[in-house]
Amino acid sequence: MLRPTLLLAFFLTALLCAAAPEKRTLYVQVILGCDKDKPSNPAHKEVGPKLAAKLSPVFRWKHYWETERRKIEFDPAKVTKVELANQRTLEIERLKTGEFEVRLLRKNGLVTKTRQPGKGGMAILGGEESSKDSFFVVIRADEPVNRE
Repeated sequence: MLRPTLLLAFFLTALLCAAAPEKRTLYVQVILGCDKDKPSNPAHKEVGPKLAAKLSPVFRWKHYWETERRKIEFDPAKVTKVELANQRTLEIERLKTGEFEVRLLRKNGLVTKTRQPGKGGMAILGGEESSKDSFFVVIRADEPVNRE
């Protein structure tokens, strides 16, 4: 009698572990869009061609510079919070619908949010804009490359 109970417990545990969403590695980039040919900070790198191809047709800037990059472990069972420079916070949450909600906050509250399909490859959030430049936050599954 003990053997079938142990066998059932083993299969239930295996089933629950298989059904639980797995942690994923994500990359978060903070991007400055501007018309300057060179970044104001020499540590900033020009974004790679894949990201530039996504940003250029939508936004008016000539150049996009990566000001910050983070590699994070996203646990779909929890809200993942990422503290960024300049009092920015990013929150990523898997919803019951299977979608992901991504929220960008500043010290005084929500800047913007978006929902992405569960299999989405890239999310781009913006909302901080002046006449001289704009900041974007990019969340992606593939590791970014920069132009050299």
